[in-house]
Amino acid sequence: MNSDTSIGKISQLLRVILLAFLAVAFSLVFWTVLRAPAILARDDNPRRVESELRIQRGNILDRTGALLAESQPVGETFVRHYPLPAASPVVGYYNLRYGTAGIEENLDAYLRGETGSFWQAQQRDLLHAIQTGRDVRLTLDADLQARADTLLGERNGALLLLQLGANGEAARILALASHPGYDPNSLDENFEALSSDEAAPLLNRVTQGQYQPGPVLQPFILAAALDRGIVTLDEAVDHANRPVIVNGTATYCASSPPAAATWADVLAHRCPGPMQDLAEEMDAAALRAAFNGFGLTEQPELPLNTETAVSNPISRTDLALIGQDTLVVTPLQVAVAWAALAEDGRLPALQLIEDLQSDTGEWVTPQPPAEITTTAVHPEAARAVRQTLPTDNQIQAFSTLVLSGPDGSTNGWYLGLTPEQDPAYAVIVVLENSSALADVEGVGRGMLTAVRTP
Repeated sequence: MNSDTSIGKISQLLRVILLAFLAVAFSLVFWTVLRAPAILARDDNPRRVESELRIQRGNILDRTGALLAESQPVGETFVRHYPLPAASPVVGYYNLRYGTAGIEENLDAYLRGETGSFWQAQQRDLLHAIQTGRDVRLTLDADLQARADTLLGERNGALLLLQLGANGEAARILALASHPGYDPNSLDENFEALSSDEAAPLLNRVTQGQYQPGPVLQPFILAAALDRGIVTLDEAVDHANRPVIVNGTATYCASSPPAAATWADVLAHRCPGPMQDLAEEMDAAALRAAFNGFGLTEQPELPLNTETAVSNPISRTDLALIGQDTLVVTPLQVAVAWAALAEDGRLPALQLIEDLQSDTGEWVTPQPPAEITTTAVHPEAARAVRQTLPTDNQIQAFSTLVLSGPDGSTNGWYLGLTPEQDPAYAVIVVLENSSALADVEGVGRGMLTAVRTP
């Protein structure tokens, strides 16, 4: 074998060895750099599980400092515990297998302590220090939240209690309940059953429930009609208690109006018939403008998962005027519209985060939600509608049953304000498959009574 042949074979061997080294180098780069985030994120990665278990997430507190979520030490790891399971519609859950929900999801980085600088994170890793999150204080009131949960009882539905702001301040959420619910402390044992349950206990009905509004729209439509000069509350109406047929079901006034009824009586007795007369002067464009103005077609900003149904064009104005057309709403949207009537026609922003803990452990009030400058109606129209509502013991309310299906089933709604002259609190309640107005009225009045009791 000549020397040239030997040199050629050695060169080939070196090239093979070089290619092998390059393949190994590329593999290392691929798996340790390019694919590292995906590998670390896998649920079955022992390093990720161990790392997550060693994170001491921040506490979630109510406005008085009562614990709603905490991380309890178990050896060198931590387990998330929820002292008030009734707060799960707001607090949500943190679970290695099933992820996060509610505040646990929307403020995850803050609760994990990942809001510091890059160098702080590097120093913590170098010293093998425990990753400690920051605390969060909500506007929620633990006592009122527990009361809301008790009032709903075994019934399916939703409840939202607001403390109305003054001088343009945001409305604070004091209680937010959704039934059926779940216990976040036993999520590992029950998640599969909860996920497959037709009653949808994991659904937050306040922010995600989609409901046919029916007569719930009446105060807002009449306020818009007053604002446009289409009607006056002392104007007479014909045949106030005439039936309206929806899906083969006849609906009448909730209570008997006087023979010589006015638009004020239509509102007070929740009469559907005269509302359809407005179709002659409120076309689809005007009605859509009223819905938009009261915030019924968009979800307000909130650090919770919210859903808005596709805003389909109005199909029939006569049905839209009685809330039986294409519009569907969440209780959260109705709450904003209801609060607008209490605040002289101005749509309020909503606040759920009271304070955040800084890196030094001090409480810092976050920048308040931007004031929504949208005015649904002029103050005079809002006040006129509000003053027409029935009042009992300083509570103004509008309650109604709403057709919710072709089988004639109904949902009960209660919209309440207190006190009468200068409302400070607003409540929205919906009970599914409820045929007794007294049930939903009892829940709503019970909530407003609780918030007024020292």
